[in-house]
Amino acid sequence: MSSSPSVVSSLANASQQVTLYLGQPILIFGIIGGIFNLIVFLNLKTFRQSSCAFYLIVMSCVNIGQSLTGYLSRIMITGYNIDWT
Repeated sequence: MSSSPSVVSSLANASQQVTLYLGQPILIFGIIGGIFNLIVFLNLKTFRQSSCAFYLIVMSCVNIGQSLTGYLSRIMITGYNIDWT
């Protein structure tokens, strides 16, 4: 079973467009959400005294880092053809 080159190129183009237009809002809202989590967990005294708040703070930092490394590199490679490796 072989696909015609036009089908393959149109699927590659669709993948690039989806990555560009859906990846950027996911990246932006993910970073904003992580920053809001950090603000809430670090500023409210009830969360500072909770034993699980430390893990939630670490999780928010890790999520921000993963978003910056994972989504940003995927957007740059697939959407803009800029390979950082």
